Amino acid sequence: MWAQAITFAGFSFAGDYATVGERFPNAARIEKAMKAADPAQSLSRITIERAYAAEHPALEYAPRDTLINLKSADQALMAVLVLTGETVSTEHIGNYYKTFVSLRADTLIFDYKSKSVVRSYPVSVVVFDASAQPPTPAMVENYVKDLLLRTDNGGLLTQFTRRLAAARLPAPGTKTIQVRHAKLTPEAMSVMPAAIRGNPELAGQMVSDAFGSILTARLGVSLLPTGMGHALGSMSFRLDNGDALDLKVGEGDYLFDVALNKFAKIKTGENNVGASYVYGVYGNIRFFEPALNTDFVHSDLKNGEVKVVPANQLDLDDFPAYEAALRGLFLKFSDALGQGDLKWITTAAAAKDITKQVEASRAILKATK
Repeated sequence: MWAQAITFAGFSFAGDYATVGERFPNAARIEKAMKAADPAQSLSRITIERAYAAEHPALEYAPRDTLINLKSADQALMAVLVLTGETVSTEHIGNYYKTFVSLRADTLIFDYKSKSVVRSYPVSVVVFDASAQPPTPAMVENYVKDLLLRTDNGGLLTQFTRRLAAARLPAPGTKTIQVRHAKLTPEAMSVMPAAIRGNPELAGQMVSDAFGSILTARLGVSLLPTGMGHALGSMSFRLDNGDALDLKVGEGDYLFDVALNKFAKIKTGENNVGASYVYGVYGNIRFFEPALNTDFVHSDLKNGEVKVVPANQLDLDDFPAYEAALRGLFLKFSDALGQGDLKWITTAAAAKDITKQVEASRAILKATK
């Protein structure tokens, strides 16, 4: 069915293009400045160049700069990196200004003719930094640009090419998966960065994007988009050539729901060198089939990560450690759903039959690849 080679559409912003500057202020300025300086070095062109340079064993790419033939083919497959979220938070803690930057996106393969999603792999990158003075707008813009373009695994474009390298087109009738939502209790919200605490919807979106990004990276599964610009069964964005698209996105055949109940910090030791803490997260993950209301995984889960704080460190920002605990929860859970060791999840899960739940989920996830 999916015999046609994939054409690259580069980089795009999710949602209404008229509001891009409001929703992605730094990324939008960066893209505009790069285009003005050299159109051949725009975010879209760099995204395309890196995609062609990377490995793609299971996908066939159309020759560079190929025009789509909409008349002779049944499908017109395209790949694009769609930025769905940009979040920046700066908070004065002790003697330092702590800055948190998060970028979220979808590695999207879609059919231009039918306006439907074929494959989607969410990606998410973050950076934490501390400075004695408040970061200037130029400093924040540099953080975002670095997250976009850096060539290591912390770069958004690198995540894009790595997802494509592992991607494969679905067989007819392949079931779809979606992270439906993530919810945080007020207690869990209280540890979020300052700019996020008053916005539960944004916090939930960031958590669901982080979870989805780790699921796709560890398990190789495609997830239907749930990011900004996706509402009422559609996902809208504009290609670099000016084409505005509104893709059909229904509810997945299988869904994940995530709930975060609380974070905790416990001192476990102290000496002349410093103190050690365990940062923990307590939540719930449900993986189920909505049509039949059948649960495959449904359990409370917990995870802790150790952080050693030097004795001479006077200002301690807890959020990066809490974020590491949350990321650890998602990584270990995803590995358990793969073919990894079940030792962690048997101790981290409240459900007594968690091993049976995981085994059932493994069979479902394998069939969706």
